[in-house]
Amino acid sequence: MHRLALALLVLSLLIGGARLFTGVVYPLDEPTALLVLKRAPALWIERPEARDRPLPDQIVLDRDEPTLAYAWLYLPLMRAAPALAPALAGAAVLLLAISARRRAQARR
Repeated sequence: MHRLALALLVLSLLIGGARLFTGVVYPLDEPTALLVLKRAPALWIERPEARDRPLPDQIVLDRDEPTLAYAWLYLPLMRAAPALAPALAGAAVLLLAISARRRAQARR
């Protein structure tokens, strides 16, 4: 159970981190979608390239025309991340509590 709890906790951190530090940008001058690494945590998931924040401000991780091949998975997952990440962390804590309780009962 400890390994499963650890896996759930790591997955929770990965999903939460991806939500805050990655996003999809659509450049204004070309029909391309870019998966970018944000320089600072931000809540936006996808947006057109902002005129006040040029694209070089972001680190490009992937580029695809006209949209990202995995956008069907990435966008819904990032929209669900505010609820999914805490739920996974809660499940990990619950598994650890159940495991500790079973070990305590086995010692008696």
